[in-house]
Amino acid sequence: MTTQQGITPTTYLVQVGQTFWENLPQLLWGAFLFSLACIPASFLFTLGLFIPTLLAASFTIGPAWTALLAFEMRLLQGRVPRQFSLFYDFRQSWRRSALLSLLTIFPLLALMTTLPALQSTPVAPIVWIGLGADLLGCAVMATLSFYTFPSLVQHPDQGVRTSIRDALILASRYPANSLGLLAIGILFSFCIAYISPALLLLLPTVYALFIAANHLLVLQKEAPP
Repeated sequence: MTTQQGITPTTYLVQVGQTFWENLPQLLWGAFLFSLACIPASFLFTLGLFIPTLLAASFTIGPAWTALLAFEMRLLQGRVPRQFSLFYDFRQSWRRSALLSLLTIFPLLALMTTLPALQSTPVAPIVWIGLGADLLGCAVMATLSFYTFPSLVQHPDQGVRTSIRDALILASRYPANSLGLLAIGILFSFCIAYISPALLLLLPTVYALFIAANHLLVLQKEAPP
């Protein structure tokens, strides 16, 4: 496979598509296990318990996301992961992934506390300022997550603080990559909202493939010649 030779900006999309096509059964298996990890948070969300939903997501979806990224990085590198490697990666990265997920949800919690204030008329200017700050915080944390979670995969002994520091460096050096991943995430969100919620079973796995490939790409650029 060409993925063994490394990912370049010119081959990025080709290798993502090739990895998806050649490893579709493995990716469907990963999608299935990731969907199982999302069930507790999804159940709480249907009950309208939004804060418990975010907390449950931190302890289940966050570590499952890290395990899924590890699984797909192996595929991108031309390695065939073991069938149950997702369980091993989930267990190994659970503590750090859960902590990182808890840090990530803070802007979402702030956004949830701001939204009820929009129901009052007229809406105070300070509310709009707070809403803008919350949305900006969500965008920043989403951008950092493109690099923090893959960093946990690449460096199993690395702490969360170091992963955040490295993510800040990579996000600032490769803003076009970060904006591209944000755009793909927004596009996939619209597909789920306006085409079919059933796409939730597959699109997160495809999105993780883009994120994993991007991380391998920027690491290759950062490697000394």
